[in-house]
Parts: sequence; structure tokens; C-alpha cells
Amino acid sequence: MAIGAELAQALRNFARQEGEIVKLGQRVAPDNALEFVRMRRGLVMCFAEVGAAMEKDVWLTAQPPEMIQRGRQLFSALRAANSINQANWPVVKARDDPQGYQVAARPVGEKSHAFWMWVEMELGFKK
Repeated sequence: MAIGAELAQALRNFARQEGEIVKLGQRVAPDNALEFVRMRRGLVMCFAEVGAAMEKDVWLTAQPPEMIQRGRQLFSALRAANSINQANWPVVKARDDPQGYQVAARPVGEKSHAFWMWVEMELGFKK
């Protein structure tokens, strides 16, 4: 057995949105700043979708509590790092200092990598 279709779809959506925002974040400029705002909102919606799907996935909730707890911790750490980054780096600031933004976004990337490693190893889902 494996994760359900809803969680798999939520993870696919999240991976796609995250990939798009990372690409755009590397070139935030006045002409695409509004798109960056839209993508940030979309990413927040994906966080909510993945979180809800994780909590109700039949296969995942049947796994050992330690495994589920680790996934929740990694996901929560990613969400927190992303929230801090968005609070500290509004789009205007990211647009005006793209190099500084890249440095500031690294902790989010590290938390993302840890979460996706857990997803691949424990859930068998590869983005």
C-alpha cells in the first residue's frame, strides 16, 4: 500500500509551485514582482493542502507515530522558515536586493530539502 491519491496530488502541486517560486525568486524584478506575490500566496495554499492531506491520509496515519511525527516536524520547520523569509523579505525588498534575498532564502531551501528527503524515503514519493 502507499499514500492516497489526495496526498500524492497535494505533494505534486506543492512540488510544482515550490519549483516555480524558486525559479522566479532567482530573478525577482520590477516586471515580475506581482507574479512573485501571486506565487507566494499559492505556496501558502499548497502548504495548507499538504498539511490537511497528511493528517487524513489513511496509509500515513497507519504508520508508526515516530515516523509521522518526524514528517510533521520537518513540514512545520519548512513552513516556519518560509513564513519568516516572507516576513523578512517582502517582494519589494527581494526585488531591490536579489543577492541578499538569495542568501536569506537558503534556510528555506535547506528545510525544503530535508522535508522532501523524508517524503521520498518514508512515503515513496519522488518529486
